Formats: sequence, structure tokens, C-alpha cells
Amino acid sequence: MTATAAEGAPAASRDPGARPGTSRVAMRWWDVGAGATAVVLVVLALASEAGSRSDDGGSAVGSRPLALAATGLSVLTWLLLARPVVRRDDDQVGRAEITVVAAVVVVGGLAVAGAPQLAVVQAFLMPLLWTVLPTPRSAVVANVLLCLAISAGFVASLGWSPDTLATAATSEGLSLLFSIALGLWITSIAHTGAERGRLLDELRAAQDELATRHREAGTVAERERLAREIHDTVAQSLTGLVMLSQQARSSVAAGDAAAGLAQLELIESSARDALTDARTLVAATASSGLDSGDLADALRRLASRFSRESGVAVAVDVEPGLVLPRDHQVVVIRAAQEALANVRKHSGSRSAHVALARGSGTDTVLSVSDEGGGFDPAAARDGFGLDGLDERLRLAGGRLGVVSVVGGGTTVTAHLPSGEPS
Repeated sequence: MTATAAEGAPAASRDPGARPGTSRVAMRWWDVGAGATAVVLVVLALASEAGSRSDDGGSAVGSRPLALAATGLSVLTWLLLARPVVRRDDDQVGRAEITVVAAVVVVGGLAVAGAPQLAVVQAFLMPLLWTVLPTPRSAVVANVLLCLAISAGFVASLGWSPDTLATAATSEGLSLLFSIALGLWITSIAHTGAERGRLLDELRAAQDELATRHREAGTVAERERLAREIHDTVAQSLTGLVMLSQQARSSVAAGDAAAGLAQLELIESSARDALTDARTLVAATASSGLDSGDLADALRRLASRFSRESGVAVAVDVEPGLVLPRDHQVVVIRAAQEALANVRKHSGSRSAHVALARGSGTDTVLSVSDEGGGFDPAAARDGFGLDGLDERLRLAGGRLGVVSVVGGGTTVTAHLPSGEPS
């Protein structure tokens, strides 16, 4: 991980083991830094006292042509070698990185050998090494090599003396310590940024997965709702039509034309009701029978229609003043439809009783009872009706109760919290 990891955190989050590449904005800043460094080096090289002698008449102090050549070499090193490596996304010390390190060390040493003032080049070369190399250890080693090369440049330009060695050691020692401290600090920031980027990507992925599961759960819930609505409306109506058709066939076979015509009229009426249920179901507002009256009227209409279709006498008792929220009224109607459908299909009873009253506490209780053959409530059920009714009641905060004795009739009870009217 290098100093540019903060700019490339999204790339690092995709692959925690890869060194992030440099963004376009960061690369432009690197170009500006390289250009500014080259300008400073040219100015310092031209201003250097090339060819002058040392105080003791020894060797020449620096060389202007060498300083200018080192400046040009630094520009070429950036453009041809370092810049392509800075943009890379791998986490390996390969041939390209080693070539950049070697070139940077040579440029630093030659620049200072040409003019001691050009030691400022390390202000650009040291961060460059931290950027090019993928690990702190490799960057520290490269910075040590650069400091040694610049120290050798000091000796070459100023001559061998205790003062020169002290100057080189002090200057490069402090520069190395500052470079390592700054490099490690920036690397830790880069690691933190990359880790935050990775966590952010994981969070986004988790949010996407959660949203997908919510959509799937909503789809499943809607399918279950439609299954209940179809069973409680269209399926019940079609069952009644089948029974009326059988009765009409029997009347026609027996030569009773008047009874057959009456049953055909009832079939037509029931079919129209079923068509209305289907249309309102398609419109996502399944008909509950509550559109033109209160709950007691809806239950009586349901019982009357059921009696006409099945021949089963149904008595309805509703406690006066009973108030339920609109959604719970729909649940009561659906529960009564399902219970009466079971009376018709399974009980064999010729009568049924529907009662709606306040129960214990704040519950409202709907009960549908018959005097049919009964069944064992503990036995496995193949049908969808009671299970669907139980699910509908639980979604409304209620519960289903079934009491039946073989040969002694059945009572289905639906308990709902009263709540406030909506």
C-alpha cells in the first residue's frame, strides 16, 4: 500500500490485496510537482558557481553541465519510468519498480554531485518512492539508498572532508527520518481509507441484498394474499355455481321446468356476483360485501346468498353497537365465507348459525356452527381453506379456533382485536 491509496480506495475495496492506482486528479498533481521540481532544479543549476575551487585549492565544487544533465534525467525518469508505474494497480515489486528506484537513486546522486543546492530534489523523489513501491519496507530501503546516493553526491561536489561528511550525515539523516515518518503516516491513512472503502462496499452490498430479500418477501406475501382472496371469493362462487348447476340438471331430468328455470336464474345471479368479485380482485380491491352497508347487513346478505345456493338455512346474530376497523370487517366476512363453504362441502348439515359478538377482554368473536358430521381437528388437512383463514387472522392480530366432534357438529371461531374504527 502506498501514499496514493487514499485516492484509489474504491479500487482497493474491490481487491484488498491490490495496490490502488492513482486517480486522474492525483496524477495531475504529480505532473505539477514534477514540473515544478524541474524548474527549481534548472534555476538552482544555473545559479550554481560551477567550476570554482574549494577553499584549499582542491577539486572543483560541482559541475553545472552535470547538474543540468541530472535535471533532464529527472524529467525523463518521471515521464518514461515512474509515471507509468504510479498508475499501476498491482501489489508486486517487479522489474519496473526496481528500474524506477535505480533511476531515482542515480538522478539524486548526480544532481547533488553537479550542485549541492540540488539536494532539494529529494523533496520530490522521496514521496515518489513511497508512491511507486507497494510496501513500507521496500519504500524505506529505497529511501535509504537515495540518501546514500545524495550523501555521495555531497562528497563528490564538496570534496572529502569531515565537515562534508557531517553535513551529509546530518542533512540526509534528518531527511530520511522525516521521509519515513511522513511515509508511514500517509500509508496508515491510506490503509484506513482503503479499509473504509471496503467496508462501505460491503455495506452497499448488504443493503442491496437486503432490498432484494425485501422485494422477494413482498412478492411472496402478495402471492399468498392473492391466493387467499381467490380462494375466499372466486373459488367459493365457482363452487356454488357447480352445485347450482347440478341441482338444475337434476330438476330438468325430473321434468320440473319451473325449478330448473329458478335455478338457472340463481346461477346467472351468482355468476354476476363472481364476475364482480373477479373484477374487484384484479383491481386489487377484492369485494368484501361491505360497500353498501354495515357489517351486520353484509353478513346477512352473505347468509342469504349462501342459503339460496346451497339450501342450507343460515341464522345470523350480530350484537348491536359492535364496531370494528374496516380491515377487520373484511376479515370477518372472509372468515364467515370460508366457514360456510366448509359447512356446504363437508358437514352435510341442513342448518348453520353465524354469530358475531364481543368476547372476553377486548376481542370480537365470530362463530359459525353447524349440526353436521364433524371431523377430527387434529387430523392432517388437505385443503387450503382453514390454513389460509388462520394465516389471514394472524396477520390481523387474531387467532382461529376449531371445535368439532365426529357426528356432533363443528364450530369455527375467529377472534379479532376490536381496536378503534378506521
